Amino acid sequence: MQITVIIPVLNAERYLAATIRSAMNQSRPPDEILVVDNGSTDASVNIAEGFGGLVRVLHQSTAGASSARNMGAAEAIGDALMFLDADDLIGPTVLEELSAVLETCPGSVACCPWRRYELVEQSWRVKPASCKPRRPGQHPLSAWLMGWYHPPCSVLWSKKAYAKSGGWNPAISVDDDGDLMMRALATGVRLERTAGGTAYYRRLPGGAISLSGQRSTRKGLISRLAVLESVEERLVEQGGAQSFRLSLHDAYRRLAGEASEDAPDLVPAITSGMHRNRPSIKERAQLGISKASKLIPCCRDEPEHAPTVHETNTLDLIASPQDEPLVSVVIPTYNRAMLTGGALDSVLKQDYLNFEVLVVDDASTDDTSAVIAVRDDARVRYLKQQTNQGVAAARNRGIAEAKGALIAFLDSDDQWVPEKLSRQVELARRRPDLVGLFYTGAVERWQDGDSVWLPTVRGRALSHLLHRNVLHVTTSSTLIRREVFEVVGFFDERTPANEDHDMWTRIATFFEIDYVDEPLIIYSHAALGMGGEDRRSQNFAANMQARLDFLTFHGAEAKRFKVRHLFHLDCARRHLESPHGQIKQARMHLAKAVIDCPRQPRLGLWLSFSLLPGFIRKHLTSPLQRLKTHLPSRLWMGRSSPSSSINQTW
Repeated sequence: MQITVIIPVLNAERYLAATIRSAMNQSRPPDEILVVDNGSTDASVNIAEGFGGLVRVLHQSTAGASSARNMGAAEAIGDALMFLDADDLIGPTVLEELSAVLETCPGSVACCPWRRYELVEQSWRVKPASCKPRRPGQHPLSAWLMGWYHPPCSVLWSKKAYAKSGGWNPAISVDDDGDLMMRALATGVRLERTAGGTAYYRRLPGGAISLSGQRSTRKGLISRLAVLESVEERLVEQGGAQSFRLSLHDAYRRLAGEASEDAPDLVPAITSGMHRNRPSIKERAQLGISKASKLIPCCRDEPEHAPTVHETNTLDLIASPQDEPLVSVVIPTYNRAMLTGGALDSVLKQDYLNFEVLVVDDASTDDTSAVIAVRDDARVRYLKQQTNQGVAAARNRGIAEAKGALIAFLDSDDQWVPEKLSRQVELARRRPDLVGLFYTGAVERWQDGDSVWLPTVRGRALSHLLHRNVLHVTTSSTLIRREVFEVVGFFDERTPANEDHDMWTRIATFFEIDYVDEPLIIYSHAALGMGGEDRRSQNFAANMQARLDFLTFHGAEAKRFKVRHLFHLDCARRHLESPHGQIKQARMHLAKAVIDCPRQPRLGLWLSFSLLPGFIRKHLTSPLQRLKTHLPSRLWMGRSSPSSSINQTW
């Protein structure tokens, strides 16, 4: 089977590169990507042509997305077609999952789970699909008419099914994808669903209104009426209208309620459609639906006044040989003058020479600027924030100012060994495929000696990161491809701690991770308290609040991957082991863990331990901690080490 991804484009320079990369970085890559330009006046065409290889650009006059999609389908070599909007994204296994379904069910349409993708401050966040759910056993056409749907980014068409649909209708301006799908379903095309893979339907920020956001305008209402009439006509031709009378009637009724205020002249035609498809009381009873049942309209895209993520034109990056890409090193600092000097020196001693350093001073009041000025090196840039905004904001400033194709982070109280960058760049050179983040091991420096931590998780790490930070202690070991931030946005500046764990989890949603199995950074616990502040990760209250924030953002996905109970268990353990912990919070987390995974006996044991009187828990804690150091984490925490290829059950 050959797969063609078709992307209609009109002035989409802000998102197009990320969309194309998400299609290219598939575990089963497409055989071609056709970008059909509708007359863009921005850099969209240049961005698309810059990819080369699988990407081919077609041109047409400004005639609309449907015409562009039809043109792409006519030019496609594939016998399977995906129509991907220029601002949407697909997870790395989507084409593999969808094509497997079409191989098993030729001539059908395959769809995978999908999520909304929304900008919250400067971070792109995964949100639940915003449409009415499909009832068990409900025919997909009936469900679609009543508010359930799949956006094009989650659908792979066999060419046979696409031909039976009749293709995209350029006369339909709103709900054109629903029109295409429902005409196909009305003709008898089967819709098959995958268990795995996830597509991401982007909700446009900054007040931009998508086509689906025009559903209730006069233009949108006219278009939706045309869709219903087209589907009804197709059903009559196929002799199947009787089976869908209830769904058609309710779809017309919902439309009538919206048109009564904005387009009253459409009401007679809509009412006629309701009467043509009015089911009897007996028919409604047979379907188990009350005559007075109310339908929940699917959510619409509405204007959202969210701040815009800093934009970077990928064509403006500093050019460098492919084997020696420019690395931008971001060092955030606040009132750590001497420590920052040591961190900077460890970068300047790297045996990899093609780098720039951005020291982002988060409004320090000490002599940080003087310490940096002493290091007279043209590769060093000193950026000072006007007010203290926190480490996430400082890192974000560095990302926005960076010129390199690769971005590395170094906390101001950590240091690198001289081979750190060269080893990571070499790994990045060998792994140009799906990997977005590279990390290393660490030497942990304590007041009473050193210990070594080595990484163990690579590949598709989302299932792991949803319940623990597999990158261990610091951002200082990471090297990240610049385009990753185009997809996931910046560090979340609102969270009080652990913003790195949140970032790695968002990255793992779309990219694999890999590591150099050597301790290439020095993480100094002995530096705690120096420079006027402790590491924020040592602030228990901030850390636990950040974990609650993490659960808010990622809890639904953790539940889907069946690892949320492990996150709750880890939260409970922290409360039980820390002198600052709260026993009520520990019990709450343990109770939630048991609810999520009632058959895990260790959870019951932990819950029982938490219910013991305080003085008994206190006497047992030290022996248990000693036992913990000699047991694998899967025994102590009940971790099942979920596979990175775990199926994403729907």
